[in-house]
Amino acid sequence: MTFLLGVAPSLPGGIVAAALCLSTSEAASLPTSLPQLRVIYSTDTSGQVDTCGCSGGQHGGFPRRATALRGLSDGGIAVVPIDGGGLLTAPYQAPYFAETYGLMGYRLVMLDPAEAQGREPAGVEASFREHGVQVIWRPAAGGAGPLPCWTADAGGCHLVAIAGPSGPEDAPETLAERVRATLPPRAGGPTVVLLSTRWPLPANQRLSQELGDAVDVIVGASSPAQTRDYRDPIPEGKVVPAISQGKALTVIDVYFEPDGRKRIQARFEPVSPGLLEDPGIKAIVERYYTEAAPASRPAEAPKDTVDYVMRGWADAETCGTCHPKELEAWKGTAHAKAIATLAQAGRLVDECLACHSEEFRQRKAFDPVRLVPGDGVTCATCHGDGLIHSMTGRVDYIRRTMDAQDCMACHNEERQPAGFDFAASHDKIRHLPAPTGAAAE
Repeated sequence: MTFLLGVAPSLPGGIVAAALCLSTSEAASLPTSLPQLRVIYSTDTSGQVDTCGCSGGQHGGFPRRATALRGLSDGGIAVVPIDGGGLLTAPYQAPYFAETYGLMGYRLVMLDPAEAQGREPAGVEASFREHGVQVIWRPAAGGAGPLPCWTADAGGCHLVAIAGPSGPEDAPETLAERVRATLPPRAGGPTVVLLSTRWPLPANQRLSQELGDAVDVIVGASSPAQTRDYRDPIPEGKVVPAISQGKALTVIDVYFEPDGRKRIQARFEPVSPGLLEDPGIKAIVERYYTEAAPASRPAEAPKDTVDYVMRGWADAETCGTCHPKELEAWKGTAHAKAIATLAQAGRLVDECLACHSEEFRQRKAFDPVRLVPGDGVTCATCHGDGLIHSMTGRVDYIRRTMDAQDCMACHNEERQPAGFDFAASHDKIRHLPAPTGAAAE
């Protein structure tokens, strides 16, 4: 089946509470086998516009998400796609992400103030509004009184969105009081209230007890992979989980029965590698990689690029002055080619550099024109900055062995769905044969 993408009407959001109303007559006229309302929720994309391609079987990516959303929107159901924030990691992303979200039919995006990245929030908001996507900014935690509120009509439903705090500092009873103070009087007919927070599951469960019947669903902060194909069932109850980095969408179906009862069912929809990539969204993603990300470089890098002491970590070439055999062995590994791999793929962007570049890990900056000697996954990545060790030779200032958890900071289930074999992978990067009975270095 080929899915074509259309532009959907707009709506908005932040820690969000949404009240959605449907008249009893409308509810009774629809088949009971179909939900009268479907909320599709994503959060904590963290700049992951596409799969990194480091291995097969990866979930996620905007082009596949677009196809998944289109499939979930078929069938005459009123659909409200909402993003809970944690979307942007750099200011140059906003125009491109706004364009893709508009085409994917998102109604509402809830952003933390930090996502403006030093830019005027109005500028970021304007990017989304240009493409029919409304924005609500989450207020800081610790306040009092009613929360920012937004209302709109969509698909016969009246929607009220209440932006809650960006952090978890508020007590559940305090936030519950603010939510109640913000909710307008309910309109006639069945009503469902959806509260979107940035809180973890236990905090949302306590919040649910405080709010009682004031809300029907609470969606909070995302979690990493649930299973490799993201098909874990969602337990019944008001508190609904979400998945990070767009690997799966949370689908919340709302049914209004003729007798006035309300039924809510939630499930995960994997953004799986088997989905076709929407060509229009794919073109925007490629434009983002070729135009926007490189245009953000060179980042603000100090002039002491070569002086490793001033820079703060020893590069591979420095380590090689005392460890020439280890340096030559490292040069033959994929770790040494990590930057070249990204450059060849046109992926010198933050979300990839976080694993591929020691310079970016240390500075959160990267200059492709003036590279640090031996940048990539280097000695410092695994063994520490090496400054005192390089100047004194003291082995207690260097880390000599690694374990699986160290490697899985990058070689995790998100990037290697088939799993990570530490022993086999360690053999590929071993610098020198380990002495019999000794720990591998």
